[in-house]
Amino acid sequence: MKLRPALFLLAFIGHAACDRSLAPPRGATSAPPATVAAATPTAASAGSTSSAATASASAASTVPAAPDTSFADLVNKLSEPDQHFFSDNYISNETSYLHASTSLAKHAQKGGAYIGVGPEQNFSYIAMVQPKVAFIVDIRRENMVLHLLYKALFQRATSRSHFLALLVGRPHDAASDPGATASIEDVIKHVEKSAADEKTFTAVHEDVEKVIANDFHMALDANDKKTLEVAHRAFFKGQLDLRFELKQRNGRLYPQLRELLAATDLAGGKTGFLASEEAFRFVQTMQKENRIVPVVGDFAGDRAMPGVAAVIRERGLTVSAFYVSNVEQYLFENNVWGKWAKNIAALPTDEKSLFIRAWLDQGKTHPREKKGHRTATILQKVADFNARQAKKPYATWWDVATDQLVD
Repeated sequence: MKLRPALFLLAFIGHAACDRSLAPPRGATSAPPATVAAATPTAASAGSTSSAATASASAASTVPAAPDTSFADLVNKLSEPDQHFFSDNYISNETSYLHASTSLAKHAQKGGAYIGVGPEQNFSYIAMVQPKVAFIVDIRRENMVLHLLYKALFQRATSRSHFLALLVGRPHDAASDPGATASIEDVIKHVEKSAADEKTFTAVHEDVEKVIANDFHMALDANDKKTLEVAHRAFFKGQLDLRFELKQRNGRLYPQLRELLAATDLAGGKTGFLASEEAFRFVQTMQKENRIVPVVGDFAGDRAMPGVAAVIRERGLTVSAFYVSNVEQYLFENNVWGKWAKNIAALPTDEKSLFIRAWLDQGKTHPREKKGHRTATILQKVADFNARQAKKPYATWWDVATDQLVD
């Protein structure tokens, strides 16, 4: 089947996707907040106890503040039409995702902008890079909805253990929470001490819907709500044994969620977003401050990527890191490499801006691939990419994945 160019974006599998008819992004954009005038006393009336002034101030104080719809407005403004992919990608399948930790700590510039794709491993990279703003760009609207689920759980969680319990629908025993110094193993052990039950899951999920509607002001239609429930229930059903799966299974056994959360970097350190209190709280703060923005978008598209570039530039930032997984493999397969290169050249970057890539071993082993893994996570400077692309455009995904790697 010949595929449309927009179908390659989700980066974890190494197969081609099926097309879906284009339609405007679902969910109405919220109206701009109304302006509430504040009564300011003049010099002549300073200190006055006028009953009229008192009544006016009292009336003004009863006017409810206009809701902050800036997060929802930005998501809807940047997002492109939904596209279908043959995997739900609730969790990553890249066992090597933390192998870039040491290099990121050494080379990544903090305080810039982060761009990523796909599910939860973005949180670990965000904690490492510590940007001021992050955008998760993915062709599937399902991924945007999944990140709204995560955002709501970060909003409600009081601890790492509580967050994970909310995700998998288990009761949380606050009295015995292992606390800020607990290892990820202790966090997981605490979560699993209480059995999952339908009543708890239902209560948590109903609260998630309320948070998304009332706190985030995201208007989800019936399809979105179904997507949200299906995604959350996948965690409830699979628990910490949940694995990445293709809709048409290939017999390969991908890592469990518990394995991903407890994964180590090349030095043996546990640097995932739930492995330390510092990492978790950094991501949680960004979520609460609406600084992690999920976007429905095509890496080679004309709306989402240029829009993200414009927002980053307007905020006076440069890209610190761009996690692209193995997206570029599909860009070559769908003959849209030139559009992708153009979008990258338009991003505000500098000499420290980095790509984070994942090579998936599909019969050709990457030189950086470690024993026991079938993925390799590698870094390249965006400036080196742009210079090489301008001089002699890349011809294959292998050329990209092995060129000018950062140690």
